[in-house]
Amino acid sequence: MLPVSAACIVASAVRETLASLFSEPVALKLYEPVIPTPEAWTAIARDATIYRVRTSVAEAAIIIRPADACALAAAAFGERQGGAASLSAIERTVLARTVRAIALQFGPICGSGLDEAVLEAQPELCGYATFFELQIERPIDARVGIALRRDPAPEAQSGVSLEDVMDFPVELRVHVDVGRFPAADIGAFELGEVLPVRAGALRGALLLAGRTLATGECGVYGQRYALALDRTLTGRDPPAI
Repeated sequence: MLPVSAACIVASAVRETLASLFSEPVALKLYEPVIPTPEAWTAIARDATIYRVRTSVAEAAIIIRPADACALAAAAFGERQGGAASLSAIERTVLARTVRAIALQFGPICGSGLDEAVLEAQPELCGYATFFELQIERPIDARVGIALRRDPAPEAQSGVSLEDVMDFPVELRVHVDVGRFPAADIGAFELGEVLPVRAGALRGALLLAGRTLATGECGVYGQRYALALDRTLTGRDPPAI
């Protein structure tokens, strides 16, 4: 089901949009999202004007019943009472523009791309899953139904680039290979045991968070222990030391 928090954000944005269109404050009530039965969908769509708005991640429908359409069209002209049950061509155009302004606030339920989305009338309401309703209580009495075909899919976000983490300190470890020993000798090791290391057998691996970055030979360089890299996992030539 659609999260109530997303519907609340849409309701708040629609209220501010209508207040701007009506040039006065708007009081609005949200009826939480539900999953209607087939019979309920039929009742919701009966005699209603239905507009569809679709983005790359979701599709929504705006359902306006006849009386509500008249009230919204009249409010755009500064009138607070709806007129006749049928709208004139001008009133239908004004209603479509009002619905378009409402649809532009559907970011939390439809994702991005609403500015380019096409708002189109459709004859019936089918294939939708979730429904919630906005009731305008002041300055007019009207309801706006909103249906979603499916919940919005997560949008791909840009990842973290290498430049974003270049200043972070990281801890490197060296794992040393001291050669091979018989299993029986290993089982007899005690604290303080001194292990003989064959010449040239002191191999090491450079580790970052448990992952091997490079391998090489351990030894002493300039009176310091060092690891001479002879192979890296980056494909670049390793440094001398």
